[in-house]
Amino acid sequence: MRTWANSLGTSAYIPLESAEFELRLTGVLDRLVEALGRDPFSTGRAHVDGGDLVRWGCTGPESLQVTMEVLGRGLPALPELPGGTRVAERVVLLLGALAAGYTEQVRIVTLEQQESMSQALLKSLNDTLGRLRAVEAEFDDVLAGSANGIVLTDRDGTFLRANERLADILGYAEGDLAGLALFDLVRPEESASLRDGFAKVVAGTERRVHSEQRLVRKDGDSAWAAITMTAPTPGGRLVVVVEDRTELNLLHGQLNHQALHDMLTRLPNRQYFTTSLERIVRHAAPSTGITLYHLDLDAFSLITHGLGRRVGDLLLDSVAHRLESLFTDEKAMVARFSADEFAILVENSPTTPDAVSTVRRINEELSEPIYVDGHAVASPASIGVVDRPPAGLDAASLLEAAEMSLARAKRNGRTQWALFDPYQDARDREMFSLAVSLPGAWENGELTVEHRPLVRLDGGEVVGLDALLSWRHPYRGRLPHARCAELAEQTGLILQLGSWLLGSACAQASARREELDDDQPLHVGLTPNQSSDPDLLGRVLTVLDDTGLPADRLWLGMPASALAQEGGEAAENLRLLAGAGVATEILDFSTTAGDLAHLEDLPVRAVRIARWMVRRQAQDVREDSLVTLALKEVLRIVHGAGTTVIVDGVDTEGQAGWWRDLGADLVQGEFTKL
Repeated sequence: MRTWANSLGTSAYIPLESAEFELRLTGVLDRLVEALGRDPFSTGRAHVDGGDLVRWGCTGPESLQVTMEVLGRGLPALPELPGGTRVAERVVLLLGALAAGYTEQVRIVTLEQQESMSQALLKSLNDTLGRLRAVEAEFDDVLAGSANGIVLTDRDGTFLRANERLADILGYAEGDLAGLALFDLVRPEESASLRDGFAKVVAGTERRVHSEQRLVRKDGDSAWAAITMTAPTPGGRLVVVVEDRTELNLLHGQLNHQALHDMLTRLPNRQYFTTSLERIVRHAAPSTGITLYHLDLDAFSLITHGLGRRVGDLLLDSVAHRLESLFTDEKAMVARFSADEFAILVENSPTTPDAVSTVRRINEELSEPIYVDGHAVASPASIGVVDRPPAGLDAASLLEAAEMSLARAKRNGRTQWALFDPYQDARDREMFSLAVSLPGAWENGELTVEHRPLVRLDGGEVVGLDALLSWRHPYRGRLPHARCAELAEQTGLILQLGSWLLGSACAQASARREELDDDQPLHVGLTPNQSSDPDLLGRVLTVLDDTGLPADRLWLGMPASALAQEGGEAAENLRLLAGAGVATEILDFSTTAGDLAHLEDLPVRAVRIARWMVRRQAQDVREDSLVTLALKEVLRIVHGAGTTVIVDGVDTEGQAGWWRDLGADLVQGEFTKL
């Protein structure tokens, strides 16, 4: 709710107190949530709520967009709503109705304003014409009191009488207008439309003609005006009303500039940048092409959280000026896309530096600190680069390519950069496609729980079962547990999906105990997010209570990396679980001192050797290799601590024999597949 309110507050001026505004938005959200769960389903109230947003002042250029983004992400993720296609469809219908109501109310308000202005002008004209016909003597008062320029002309357009206001608009003394004609007020090359409208009024084919014209002032400057010409009076005179719109046009130009530029840095915004990119892509020189850079400042959130928004704003302004200065010798555009994201479009020439040199220059420049309130701050950037893209990519595709390259750079760490690679881009898109389709696959029953036996190396006895996710994808075949967990971590689905896996596996284990007298322990591995979940203990105890599985029959594993995090939430969860009787183990265990320290600090029953070490050993079986020597020492220390060693990914009898000789206790993999 607060995210929605803040987003709307930054997109438009809201004439309400913050508390009142949030209360109203809460009412809208409550009604949307209620509508999602109500049968029969109706979108009528959502249509009304969309109109209410306009009435409350949420009419900024991005107000509807941010509303759709926040609600589109937030509503399906609400815990009180069930997942699935039905809720997703209702969310789409409700947001459609909300947008329709919003758009309809904007149209009504716009029409009311236009009608009000039109009626006011028509009333002024009709009143003026009525007074002219009724009492000619009153016309002087009308001329003197009108806020618009008014002139009487003959059928040739020559001035017969004009008021002082018209003289002010044109920069003349009142007496200097005598002898001028209407067409003398515009430049010859711009007079055609004015002459055409005047001719229609004189001929009687049009009762009234409106025209927007740029008038020529006496000093040579231009004045924008709305000209209304009215059919001749019985005396053959035409009334021409000249409304000065110079200031209005200037204001309109300023508003257009603000709509297309960032208020803080005065750089073009994403909309302006995209429009320019569309044009430049069509006309770029094939021999040199263009280069697109997408930047994300690495330390910006640390600066704003640590030193405040003011320091962050000053840094952003400095970054904008620095980037512009870097490209003063190039035909380039620098834009600000969002809080700490910038984009640079360079139309390359034969002397334009290559992308590698440019990236280095950018980060060298941004690494130079600026001093604010005694603090030296700087923020180098991660950068995605699309250099001389192939023909056929439109502006939207180029921006997506730069964004994907930036995301890949950020995955490699801070102050990294990545060049657009169509093959890597295709792989990333495939991964993202899988990630976003995971909730639907879960809803459709494509995800199942499968079990792999844990086998004792000494004797081959099955001593436990690993519960794993398996995705039977209709086109890509079976996707293993590790891929499913990775995708769920990326989409934020892991807590719900992990709880489902735990609940399903425990229920099956409990059923095996009762029906088959099978009391083998159940092993479930957790991801980093699951391990740090503040409600992990509650989730686990609820599952055990619901399924009847004894706590000591459940083994939960946490990644060593999660246990090493500074917050210590995962480590505390492990202690609490062990205190509740649940057996615990460390996943991705390696030879580092930090991993070994966990054995001394935490109540763990087993460790699982990191899979990368298992793969490395399989590639190099020399007894004197550093990996082999390190593993021997680690197993000696682990066993000395009274802890079991489990090895995942053992696929052959030869591998199993090697680990048996090394002293490992249990294995799991293709070698042990049921």
